[in-house]
Amino acid sequence: MLEEHLINSGTASTMHLKLNTLILALAATMLTSPVTAKLYRWVDEHGKTHFTDKLPPSQADKARTELNERGMKVKQIDRAKTPEERAQEKELKRLREERKKIIEKQKAEDRVLLRTFRSEDDIIMAQDGKLAAIDVMIQIAISNIKQMKAQLVNMQNTAANQERRGRKPSAKLLKEIASSRQHLKDSYATIINREKDKEKIRRKAQLDLKRFMELKKLKSDQVEKKTKKTIVSQLDYVVVCNDKETCDTYWEKAVDYALKNATTKIKIMGDSVILTAPATNENDISITLSRIARKKAKGEHLFFDLQCKPSPQGTKFCSSNKVIAIRGGFRKLLLGDKHKRN
Repeated sequence: MLEEHLINSGTASTMHLKLNTLILALAATMLTSPVTAKLYRWVDEHGKTHFTDKLPPSQADKARTELNERGMKVKQIDRAKTPEERAQEKELKRLREERKKIIEKQKAEDRVLLRTFRSEDDIIMAQDGKLAAIDVMIQIAISNIKQMKAQLVNMQNTAANQERRGRKPSAKLLKEIASSRQHLKDSYATIINREKDKEKIRRKAQLDLKRFMELKKLKSDQVEKKTKKTIVSQLDYVVVCNDKETCDTYWEKAVDYALKNATTKIKIMGDSVILTAPATNENDISITLSRIARKKAKGEHLFFDLQCKPSPQGTKFCSSNKVIAIRGGFRKLLLGDKHKRN
């Protein structure tokens, strides 16, 4: 094997002369060889440059340059990548593919958005239509709750009268009371879920509006005036607790708050439901407090439901500052400065 070390010291002209001399010598050797040989230029770990007609096995995965018989570069071979570099390269490729998918998905969604809606008003009208449909379901649930509360109060009165007469309430009656309590809690859970659906619809509409304006190059203040509304949600009277200790603490405070503000008599005082009698006078406040397990997460929902007499005067009283303060005070009591819903 032919090999020559270029000395790092010395003048550039001397180095150039040695290089030319070496290349001529190697070229002469290759011309007399029966098989055309290659000339390699590589640098060892000490920084010294080598020229050889055969590549040492130790340099197989190192960077090198292939030269022709005139000493001109014909091919540059980079060093082999380390396992870490290969892993990084694989991850980078994956991220690029994911980015491509996201861009393609966004383009497809943009096409659907522009085909579905002609203006911002179309998006707002579609949102309001969906919200109105859910509001109908919520009102039906609220109506059912009122009926269930009245039936539950009647059954509870029947059981109490039987006990006062020295008779034990029948198993059937007790079963119906327990079933009604569960139905009541399920109805409140339904309201919570429907209100969450409404929030998803609002968020989706806002994202659609924002993207629609970007695509149409509209100004944001043109839409803010149309979408700026006061949102009233039953979730304003719901508090979430994530563990039993917190839930127990919240429940104790919530029960005291409910009993302090209700003006009708207590009819049910359970571990997970507190219910006072329906409002019969114009300024009555009937309160139901429910402790509802969360289905898809740990913890519970505490639902504070305040109702007035179903009459014009009762409705007016329910809109008074006094009642509004009681409703708003529930979350503030339990959550303090964090009581405002995002």
